[in-house]
Amino acid sequence: MLIEYVDVFISGMTNGSVYALMAVGLTLVYGVSKAFNFAYGSFFSLGGYLAWILLALVGIWGGYISVFLVALPLLMVFGYVTEKLIVAPLRKRSDWEIKVMMLTLGLALFMDNLFQVVFGSRMKSLPPIVDGVLEVGDLVVSYQDVVIFILSISGILAFRWFLNNTRIGMAVRAVAQNPEGARIVGIPKDRIFAATFGISTVMVGLGGVLLAQKYFVSPSGGWDILVKSWVITAFGGMGSIRGGLYAAFILGMLEAFVGYWFGMTWVLFALFGVLLATLAVRPQGLLGKWG
Repeated sequence: MLIEYVDVFISGMTNGSVYALMAVGLTLVYGVSKAFNFAYGSFFSLGGYLAWILLALVGIWGGYISVFLVALPLLMVFGYVTEKLIVAPLRKRSDWEIKVMMLTLGLALFMDNLFQVVFGSRMKSLPPIVDGVLEVGDLVVSYQDVVIFILSISGILAFRWFLNNTRIGMAVRAVAQNPEGARIVGIPKDRIFAATFGISTVMVGLGGVLLAQKYFVSPSGGWDILVKSWVITAFGGMGSIRGGLYAAFILGMLEAFVGYWFGMTWVLFALFGVLLATLAVRPQGLLGKWG
């Protein structure tokens, strides 16, 4: 029994690390622009499909190298261009935050139907980056889970370093804290908005690559990720990156144990139950602040 609980704990930590990676990206966009990106889940699917294409073309080892060298930059460009072409023009209008939500919802539906036409309705899966298992006594841990956890944490740490040690990262923090003050001192808000959109696309796309090794990627599979990312963002505190990290691991563990005890059909019920209970006591979330 103890070994089974340890297995569930490891699964929760693994999924929680990927959820943290993706929730940080969604929190970044909301923290900077105060607009919610409904196409975030479709970007998750896009990352998985790009990895699947590259693996089919050049094989596993060369494919995964190309995923990090080719697919992630492509995701960055895709997110940046998407923001410039369809989101930026709306910022000049009144109530633009609502219009962005409606537009990204339409983009999500368009991308899902495009995936359906191009890739078909059958789910795709990715082979593990590393095969085999690590045995410690009676405990068996797949190298796949270890690699996923390491890559997710590495992505989060790289993002933190970027925010704290680069000019663009510090400009992102300035815009998130005080948009008008950032404009006054000469920070180009439009470029920062587009850059954060691109960075968040890379983070959720990488999450799609990692989770597609454990589960599947499908045309409409991004909606589940969108819901979980939104729950994590609201639970941690809208715009709070550190709160999103804590919330991702808490909800990842909750998902693992609820799925183990009661079945996966109860997972979303439990996640929303915890979210509603938290917001009833602390409406701003774990580490959020009143605006």
